[in-house]
Amino acid sequence: MAETTTTEEEVGLSPTLAGLLDGMHSFSHSQNPDELVRELLKVVAEATQSSWVSLMLVDEDDRTLFIKAAIGLPADIVTSTRVSLGEGIVGRVARCRRPLMFPDGSEVPPPSVQEEMLTERIASSLCVPLETNEHLLGVLNLARQHGSAPFATLDLWLATLVADRIAAYLHTARLYDQLENRERFITRIMESIPSSLVVIDHALRIVSVNRNFLEKIRRREQDTLGGKIQEVFPQVLVNYARLDRKVRQVFRSGEPLEGGKVAYRAPGLVTRIYYYRLFPLKVEETVENVMLLMDDITEREQLGEEVLRAERHLASVVECANDLVVSMDPEGRILTWNWAAETISGHKAEETKGQLLLSFCAAEQRPVMVEMLSRLADGEVVQSAEVNLMTDKGQEVPIAWNCSPMRDDTGQVVGLVAVGRDLTERRRLEAQLIQSAKMASMGVMAGGIAHELRNPLGIISASAQLLQEKTDDPQLRDECAHKIHSATKRASLIIENLLKFARPKGEQMREVDLRALLEETLALLDHQIHLQKVKLSRRIQRNLPSVHTNPELLQQVFTNLILNACNAMPQGGVLTVTTRASTVGQVEIRFCDTGRGIPPEHLPNIFDPFFTTMPVGKGIGLGLSICYSIIQQNQGAIEVESEVGQGTTFTIRLPCAANGR
Repeated sequence: MAETTTTEEEVGLSPTLAGLLDGMHSFSHSQNPDELVRELLKVVAEATQSSWVSLMLVDEDDRTLFIKAAIGLPADIVTSTRVSLGEGIVGRVARCRRPLMFPDGSEVPPPSVQEEMLTERIASSLCVPLETNEHLLGVLNLARQHGSAPFATLDLWLATLVADRIAAYLHTARLYDQLENRERFITRIMESIPSSLVVIDHALRIVSVNRNFLEKIRRREQDTLGGKIQEVFPQVLVNYARLDRKVRQVFRSGEPLEGGKVAYRAPGLVTRIYYYRLFPLKVEETVENVMLLMDDITEREQLGEEVLRAERHLASVVECANDLVVSMDPEGRILTWNWAAETISGHKAEETKGQLLLSFCAAEQRPVMVEMLSRLADGEVVQSAEVNLMTDKGQEVPIAWNCSPMRDDTGQVVGLVAVGRDLTERRRLEAQLIQSAKMASMGVMAGGIAHELRNPLGIISASAQLLQEKTDDPQLRDECAHKIHSATKRASLIIENLLKFARPKGEQMREVDLRALLEETLALLDHQIHLQKVKLSRRIQRNLPSVHTNPELLQQVFTNLILNACNAMPQGGVLTVTTRASTVGQVEIRFCDTGRGIPPEHLPNIFDPFFTTMPVGKGIGLGLSICYSIIQQNQGAIEVESEVGQGTTFTIRLPCAANGR
């Protein structure tokens, strides 16, 4: 293989080839690249008297060579030929990146090359690599068949010159393609941006806009590009926003500028609200242009106003509510405290913010609130609970709390809401109803009480008569005195129990012996039970755990249930009172009668106020409702089971004193 230093001046180029080479120097993007290359190969084939000439390019994906253009080769060979790097003469040139010419008189071709030349009936082969910036683009391949003279040094020089020019041309074409692709990519980006984009030069002329901007202002591109901002934007808008000053400021400072909100109305359209910003477009450190970016925030502004209206409405609803509405973080710290909470508790909202709701609850009931808030923070559903609220004057207000968790979009608990209802008035009315119910019960018991009082009064009267008739009998006098004293105590006890039942002393919650309270109630109603021919069966456990309750209220519950059982057995029957301590820290009391029973359709309503199945004038339907309320206050439960014609069983479950606080 021989190298050459021949110059263009030393060789007379054909006018056609010289023209093509000159044309490649002034290559413009408007020319057809494939046609230009083909014309050049055709002239090279004529100038070098080659049987065929091919331009093979590198496929970057699989690192093979394929024929881009060829002169003198059949079409099927052009489309099917693929050469791996290092394979054959062309592959060898591509790998070593040096021109090869066989024969050249100084080097014997390798056997594989000789075999290839023999197979292809090639007498002489000339291959030159195409490179730019040490990057292999392809190979220029020339061949002469048998009967032709071998390639000479001049042919090698010419092929090398053409290869260099083709390489430069292909490199330039690739750069143009890349530039076009980049421009198209940038254009797609600009057109896809949902904002209005305007590029401004130093003369405050618009040099580029996107489709979004043109659609918003209802202008054509040819009428917009090259115009000054005062000509494109309304003068009022330019003056109001001081747009020209701000653009110049960005040119001077080279820093972005947050513009602000502006209102703009294109002809025939409603007013839109935009938020605009200015960004410097730099080449190295020099600001060449300023980009104006405008976002249409009309819907966002409208939505913001709607959100504010909704927030104000919601805040108004919360503030006007008669119930306490308290929002908290997951740890139970107060965030908001509405007007009702201020009024009922006396604590101002600013005093409570950041404090635990627990600190405003009655000390003995805080464990109930702790458990409820803890379960809410874990995302559990909890039932309402009654926890007294401490006022600023140290008084307790009974509150029924209904709490729920607030969740974010992922379902995580981010806060708690507690709605509390003041039960003060309800408790007062319930107390009045309880007292009224007791007086009604007293009316039922009046006959039995009168009979109970007649017996000791009769004994007292008879003893007094005997004393008057036989004043001289000491033994009789002692016996009469003893009977008078015993009968008086009996009458006094009956009256004391009656007064205690009718006018309770207002005892608060305390630890109570449930067995003694139940026995006292049964003793008070004993005559009434027997009067209605009801047989009483006691199954009361001796060592019952005590309960934490108001004994007067609980006695009222027992009285109501016993009298209801007697009324359900007008012809007599059996009332069985059973107690037992359960394994879950509760005491269970059952009242089971053998009366007429309750129809199934009435069972869901029997604890509703004013619901009764008694004839008019025989009851107002508050007894069981009051019983239910009292048991709920004691954190217990009352249930009913009944079958028509078989009887009814009321079951009360109360927490033991150890669990009730």
